[in-house]
Amino acid sequence: MNYLQTLKGLRVLVVDDNLDHLELIQFILEQYNVQVTAVTSAYEAFNVIKLLQANILICDIQMPVEDGYSLIRQIRNLTQKIKGIPAIALTTCTSDETRHLVLNAGFSTYLTKPFDPDELIAVLSNLVTEHIASCA
Repeated sequence: MNYLQTLKGLRVLVVDDNLDHLELIQFILEQYNVQVTAVTSAYEAFNVIKLLQANILICDIQMPVEDGYSLIRQIRNLTQKIKGIPAIALTTCTSDETRHLVLNAGFSTYLTKPFDPDELIAVLSNLVTEHIASCA
């Protein structure tokens, strides 16, 4: 699959309270000409997502004040266009229970930290392809 072609111009909102993680994800995605908006809280993300026409959300699960589960539930209650955004959860937990919680909360899929950059790109590309196919 030609990831560069699939991801070029994609608008991604990344949410993580860890600045190092945000910068790493932004660096990886920008290598594929992805337009990245990075924020450090669920509160910021919720306000930005209503204005930004993001194609994909990448969100850390464990954040202070408000976690990723809360954010995705709020997003899924918004208008049709926004609530359908494909979303990738980032978590350090590998249990089946976490997988179940992530998917039931409304995330499309998840990645376990630390993740391989190639895995992030492959998951992102597959999600874009699936979303385009489901909208056709």
